[in-house]
Amino acid sequence: MSRERSFSWEYLKNIADTLDSFRVRALIDAKEDILTTGIYSEDQYYSLVFKLFDEELLKYSLFEFLKSQKIVTLDTLKKYSQKNSIELKKVLSLVELLKFENVITIEEIYDTIENIGEDLAPHPILRDLNISSFKGDSSQIKSIYEPVEVIFDSKVCSGCGTCAGICPVNCLNVLNGFGQIDKDKCIRCGICYTVCPRSYFPVRLINMYQDNAENVKEYSEIGSFIEAYSARTKIKEIAEVCQDGGISSTCLYYLFDSQEIDYALGAKMSNTLWRPDPLILKSKEDIIQTAGTKYVNNPTLRILNEFNSSNHNVAVVGVPCMMQALLKSEIYNIGIPSLNNVKYRIGIFCMESFSYQSLMKICELLKVDIKNIKKMDINKGKFFVFTQNGEEYSIPIKEISHLAREDCEVCYDLTSESADISVGSIGSPSGWNTVILRTKKGKKLYESLLNKDLIESKPIEEVKPGLPMLQKIAATKKNSCKKHINEKKQKKLRTPLY
Repeated sequence: MSRERSFSWEYLKNIADTLDSFRVRALIDAKEDILTTGIYSEDQYYSLVFKLFDEELLKYSLFEFLKSQKIVTLDTLKKYSQKNSIELKKVLSLVELLKFENVITIEEIYDTIENIGEDLAPHPILRDLNISSFKGDSSQIKSIYEPVEVIFDSKVCSGCGTCAGICPVNCLNVLNGFGQIDKDKCIRCGICYTVCPRSYFPVRLINMYQDNAENVKEYSEIGSFIEAYSARTKIKEIAEVCQDGGISSTCLYYLFDSQEIDYALGAKMSNTLWRPDPLILKSKEDIIQTAGTKYVNNPTLRILNEFNSSNHNVAVVGVPCMMQALLKSEIYNIGIPSLNNVKYRIGIFCMESFSYQSLMKICELLKVDIKNIKKMDINKGKFFVFTQNGEEYSIPIKEISHLAREDCEVCYDLTSESADISVGSIGSPSGWNTVILRTKKGKKLYESLLNKDLIESKPIEEVKPGLPMLQKIAATKKNSCKKHINEKKQKKLRTPLY
């Protein structure tokens, strides 16, 4: 890349200055620091810079077009898409980005489709847009790409670890669920802010990127999906250690066995009881280490940079914020090698998570020694603890909600809506998983599990409590999220932009 395009380096600098693209300019100015750190090779560095430049150029070109139009509707954007040979979903993602940058305003007009199947709530389909744009010069656009320190300070950081896993100068880390930054090393390129799921996230475009859909649509409770099932593993070794149905572990088992992936990212228990650590799985034999749900935050994506130097295929098992970060990096692809190596997103349901200190307080409330805990679970509005000697303890979630991580209050997603396949226990009988297939890739993976006789499966309509219970709990989380975001806005505090 450097040899092929080095002739245009000065040209690139001049264009970056003209567009006032702080992201591109910061990467150019910090070239030596980035290469010295060694996170990215020289070719990867140039690829990243030029990819980011191309993205910025697309955005500014669209902005200039919007300014030139008296009226901008969805049809206007479709014509722009066709004329410039840019996919409509890409155009809409750039429109969302300009909205997040506060240079345009969007009025969305939806139609509601009532009859979409038994037990499923109505969902809106975007019928039209009315866009009004800022009338200044492109150079007057103020960059929103701050270091994620602002996310840390506002206490909305999810602790997913993505920022630490892609930082070009290795100035970020996530420890004990909270982000840290070395201000002296930071080059203020804003790449971390770009991939962060708590900075901005185009929720309305999820289904367009998951399945190349032509329309924008939203399922208000559990996200867009193709099919849903209740299932459990038939693999004895997984069944003996899994949390419920063992489906996420079975997915990894098949992907390793069929050589569709080379590695997987998950979580294992550290040397400190019930405190998880990120883990790179290298074979199906490693899967047992990751079985079971961990209710303490784990920055799994912190070790993404381990995959920068290879073209290996990777699967990631994680909670909704991690799935959001991975899908966001696809929507706004700036050429980060490790993120482009992720081929499967396997999402886990998550109502809320806890710091390790909070988990210890819950154990104190239940009068349980953490050394004696065999399994934890959240179900039926309660937090359950099962001990090694067969005892069961529980406490209502509402009595420990104050111990949950503060950032969970501004998360709208219970069911990992940004995943290829989502797995949880809500909606299925004990010992089974509710499985939501969201993409064609996720559906194909599930069908492979069936064809290989690795799982037992039932349509979700045949089990109780089924989707109605899941939708009810998911709606509760979404409503709570809206409430907390509004409260923060009233206090003029930073919130995620959805």
